[in-house]
Formats: sequence, structure tokens, C-alpha cells
Amino acid sequence: MSLTSALNTASAGVSVASSQTAVVARNVANQQTDGASRKLANVVTINGLPSVVSITRVTNAAALKSLLTANADDARDGAVSDALTQLQSTVGATTVDDTTSPTALIAALSDALSTYAASPESQASVTAVQAASDLANALNSAADTVQQVRADADAAIGDSVSTINNLLTRFQAVNETIVKGTVAGADITDALDERDSILQSLSAEIGISTVTRSNNDMAIYTDSGVTLFDKTARSVTFEAKTTFTASTQGNAVYVDGVPVTTSGASYEIKSGRLAGLVEVRDDLAVTYQDQLDEIARGLITAFQETDQSGGGGSPQAGLFTDAGSLVVPTSGTVSEGLSSRISVAASVVATPTLLRDGGISTNGADPYVYNPTPGETGYTDRLNELVSGLKTAQAFDPVAGAGTSLSLADYAAASASWLGVKSQAASSTAAYSATVKSTAATALSNATGVNIDTELSKMLALEQSYGASAKLVSAVDQMFSDLLNAI
Repeated sequence: MSLTSALNTASAGVSVASSQTAVVARNVANQQTDGASRKLANVVTINGLPSVVSITRVTNAAALKSLLTANADDARDGAVSDALTQLQSTVGATTVDDTTSPTALIAALSDALSTYAASPESQASVTAVQAASDLANALNSAADTVQQVRADADAAIGDSVSTINNLLTRFQAVNETIVKGTVAGADITDALDERDSILQSLSAEIGISTVTRSNNDMAIYTDSGVTLFDKTARSVTFEAKTTFTASTQGNAVYVDGVPVTTSGASYEIKSGRLAGLVEVRDDLAVTYQDQLDEIARGLITAFQETDQSGGGGSPQAGLFTDAGSLVVPTSGTVSEGLSSRISVAASVVATPTLLRDGGISTNGADPYVYNPTPGETGYTDRLNELVSGLKTAQAFDPVAGAGTSLSLADYAAASASWLGVKSQAASSTAAYSATVKSTAATALSNATGVNIDTELSKMLALEQSYGASAKLVSAVDQMFSDLLNAI
């Protein structure tokens, strides 16, 4: 080997070791950076000399795909679980000491009526009316909570849509950098890391799938197949509602004009925070609202007053009323929003003994009086009838999902059980999804991330290689000097 060849080989070795050392130092510096992958300096031999021809990164497409799916499931399940926890507050504590749930308050009203019947001349009438007021107020408050949960979910949907659009805009810029860099042969590894990071954030908002094409170009689709990005970002739109009542229907989310959150739609998304929020707003909260409305309707039905004169008059609302109306809602059919409007009749609040005697409601005609001798303190028939009515099976709307033929107390208990089961199941599912996400993230990190021990070991080997090449350069230099001196 000539001195010139030896010098070229040694110089190339120094250059390669230097480049590899820079890559290792870059890996060590990014060891704590989220989403940073391990970079590799690719060395090939050209004309007999080593050379670093490219910088690539360690990738694992299967692990990344698993993480994107786990992200979407975790975000959806977390949104559902959080909302159900809020709704759970409407049924009170889960202990035997609970006194605030509709079930407990119905039992308290029944006890108060029984006490009043046992001593109809006492002040127990006031206690019974107060128990009825507490129950009506609890239903009002529960209905308000349900609509607040729906309103919060609707606002969060708007935030999610805004986040999705921002992420798609960022993705477009990074994707263009990657495509141009690939064509030019530039180092695009950091841009690829950034793109993967954006995908992880995006998958938390909406379930996605990706396709990589020539020049590292990538397209993104929703989990239902609608294009989110293909060369350019598609527009994701949503119009939020300012207020929510039982009759309010939330708007759909559109991707490039295609609805993706309409129940039963061809392109309905199944995962991501967006899917969870829509499920809360349009399904779970609506069903629970129906159950509250059925409890309210059952109360009006159980306490309705009928014509005692034999004249065949229509039943009228008694102790409980729909915002003062005398109309008794249709049996077995949800009266939308009734739980937010139910109240105790003003006349019985003013004169609690009407609960015993009847004649609570009047439409200008003769009231439906039950006590043959109004004011007689020993009369208990009406009170016993009301206690029995709370224990008598009624027809409930099957659409509410808590039963079709139960007593009012049993229906309220079934509703609380429905909510408890949904909440517990959602909590368990969310915990499982969080574990799957953590496992997927660990698997991706292990497969593509930086291991500090590996990098430091690599650094020591490179130092030795650099030192050997440097010594060869020094030796060749000395030989050249000796040769020149000899000449």
C-alpha cells in the first residue's frame, strides 16, 4: 500500500468515526425527548474507502400502528368514564347512608306519607310536603347536571375539532418537508419523528389509519375511511350549541363535508376522544335524561287526582305537577324534559292538609276532593292510597332502558343501577385502555428509542476507531517527513 493510499484510508476512517460520533452524541442528547427515535449513520465502502452516505432512524411500523390504535381507544374510553362519573353524582353516595338520590327520596316520601297516615291530625303533613319538594328539587338538579354534562361534551367536541385542524395543518408542513428532503437526499429523521408525534396526538382526538407512499409521502384516514389528509389537509367542521335542554340535539362533525359522528351513518367514527364525547352527548346522557323524565312522569301519575263525584272528569295533576299544569302525561311515554320542570303544586305548599283531603288542583271547576268531610283529621284513606300508589307497578317507556313495568321506587332503583353499571364498566374499560396504551408506548420506545447504555458503548468503540485512524494518519505523516528529509 502506498503512503498516499494509507493516508486516504486513515483520513476516511477519521471522517467516518467523527460522523458516527456526532450521531451517537445526537442520540444521547435526545434520550429524554418524547418521540425521538434512535438515529443511525449508514456506512458503505466506495472505491475502497468507508463513507457515511445517509442518516436513518430505527422504526417499527407495527408498534407505531398499535400505539395509534391504543391512543384512540384510551381517549374515547376516558371521555366516557369521566362523563359517567359526573352523572353518577346525581344518584348520591353509594353507601347505605345515602339520602340524596331519587331512590332514597322516594323512600323518604313514602315514609313521610305513612307517618302522616298514622297521625293525620299532626304536623306530619308539613314533613310530607317537604319530602315531596326535596324529591322534585333533586330531579330538577339531576336534569340540570345531565344537560350540563351534554353542554360540556359539546364544547369539548368543538375544542377537539379545533385541535384536529391545527394538527393537520402542522402535519401538512412537516409532510412537505419530508417529501422534499427525501427527494434531495437530506437528513429527514427529525422531521419523521415530528410527523409520528403529530400522528400520536391526532389519534387521541380521532381514530386514524395511515398509508405511506413514494418519497415518504403519507395519507391519513379516519377509522371509518374518510380522508383527513392526502397532499393537503381536509377541513373538519363543527357548530357548537350555546345551551342544552332535553330537546336539544347536538350537531354532527363533518370531515370534508362528510358527517362522521351521526349515529348509524356510513362513516361514523368509532374511536378517539371525539367519538367518546359524541357518545356521551347523544346517547348515554340522553338515555339517563329519559329515565329521570320517566321518574318524574311516574310521580305525577302516582299522585294524580281523579273525579270523586262520578262525573267522569279527566284526571288532574295532584301533589306533583308539570310546571303548574293540570295535565297528567301519557302513561308509558317519555315526556321530554319533565324532570327539569316537575314541582310541587303551590296549593299544597300553602295548605299541606290538602295532601290528606284531596282537592289540590283546580281548573276553575270543583276540585277533586277525597275527604267526605273536608278538614276531618281522622281521614286516612287518601294517604294510604298514595302510599300504595308508590308501590304499584306502572308502565314505563322501554326507550329509557330501565324497565317497562315496575313500581316507581323500583324504577328509580333500576335507573340508579343502570347508571352504576355503565359507570363501573366505563371505568374498568378506561383503566384497561390506559394499560394497553402504556404497554404500546413502552413497546415502541423499546423498539425505536435511545438506550443510553448502548449509545455509550458505541461511543467507546468509536473513540477507539478514531484513535486508531488518527495514529495511522500520524504515522503516515512521520513517514512523509522522513522521506522528505532523506531526499
